[in-house]
Amino acid sequence: MTTGKEWKLILLFTLPIMAGNLLQQLYNVIDGIIVGNYVSETAFASVTTCQPLTVLYLALAMGLSVGVGVSVAQFYGAGKKDELPVAIDTALLLLGTCGLVISLIGIIFSPFLLSTLLNVPETYLPLSITYMRIYSAGLFFQFLYNGIAATLRGFGDSKATLYFLLITMILNTALTFTFVLVIPWGVAGAAFSTVLSQIVCVSVSFYYLRKKFPYVKAGRHWDKKIASTMAKLGLPIAIQMGIVSFGNGSMQRLVNGFGSSVPGIVAAYGAAIRLDMFMFVPVMGFQSGLANFTGQNIGAGRLDRVKRGLVATLIMSMSATIVLCVLFNIFAESVVGFFGLADSSLQIGTGIVKFVTMFTWMFSAYMTLGGLLQGAGDTVVMSATTICALAVRIVVGYLSVYMSWLDHSAAWVTNPIGWFVAITIAYTRFFTGGWKKKAVAGKLKHGG
Repeated sequence: MTTGKEWKLILLFTLPIMAGNLLQQLYNVIDGIIVGNYVSETAFASVTTCQPLTVLYLALAMGLSVGVGVSVAQFYGAGKKDELPVAIDTALLLLGTCGLVISLIGIIFSPFLLSTLLNVPETYLPLSITYMRIYSAGLFFQFLYNGIAATLRGFGDSKATLYFLLITMILNTALTFTFVLVIPWGVAGAAFSTVLSQIVCVSVSFYYLRKKFPYVKAGRHWDKKIASTMAKLGLPIAIQMGIVSFGNGSMQRLVNGFGSSVPGIVAAYGAAIRLDMFMFVPVMGFQSGLANFTGQNIGAGRLDRVKRGLVATLIMSMSATIVLCVLFNIFAESVVGFFGLADSSLQIGTGIVKFVTMFTWMFSAYMTLGGLLQGAGDTVVMSATTICALAVRIVVGYLSVYMSWLDHSAAWVTNPIGWFVAITIAYTRFFTGGWKKKAVAGKLKHGG
């Protein structure tokens, strides 16, 4: 990605990632549609209450994998292929160990997290605990897959992960139908199908990595300095994404508090959040594409290409986001209805989607620049920016409810406020130029 038209390279690299992100969202949405239509709205709401935790665990996996992706991309861009074998084995050991620990935490502490932290109403709690414990058993495979996917993207191979996700989505859909309709296991069946699909996905992707890039077979399998560097790069993003997930969980908790007084609010919010993630698909895809583009070009010393790449990516990301949001705004009621919602649930969910579609361009403007900062290795500033924005959103949201300025709508009306804060901080960082000093390719050397 260090030669050729910037916009074309980024677009061609991003399209498979975007398609993969779309498949990931379909992966979650199909489960919701099946549970909502063929089990009950209560079952759908129960699965929905688990979403802050499932997103948190995924965020931690993706955040930690950022350190892997940035390191591999910069090694690869700098032509340091002799560093890659031990780095990749180190990355997979690091992600696998973290995944195992998080799996155990999820299995053991799900009842506490759901009942105490998220304030899940008693109506939904038993099914929520069942779903979350089974889901947590597959987190080891989720972490490991994200490490493999980040490695492949670091090499510039974004198509392979698309194929893996396509296979997984098809398998997950078939298994969910089997374990919900044929074998009536309800929410437990939906969770079990997810775990089985993840096992297949990580197995296929690991086999591909070893066959496609034979030089990743290293004599040594662990390097503590490389692991430390990956952790330093990935942990800030993992913490950032984890805090974002925790913040979203705070908003879910706010919504759960209205569960007994506002009929259908829990299911409506859950459906809207799933649809919001569809609108974020272009944003997250272009962010990832620009991050890898930036990493390789900084490794090659081409800052001029990085700046041109940012402008091109902003134009593409904003354009795609606006088109998608217009469509979702027009057909909001129809898409919310896919989850089997009706009456007050349908009305509230439609309102949420229509509101968010008017401001998602702000999220695009922020996250695109975030891709540049991430690829440059400026992950601490990126994390601090997101944390500040989230803190503002939570404070304003809860204060608005406490002061009776807003009702349950505070959970989504405060989104644009947080995005505005993030835009202000991130673009200040870009124009002051501190991100230019964060390249890591020259810093990574073998340790003990």
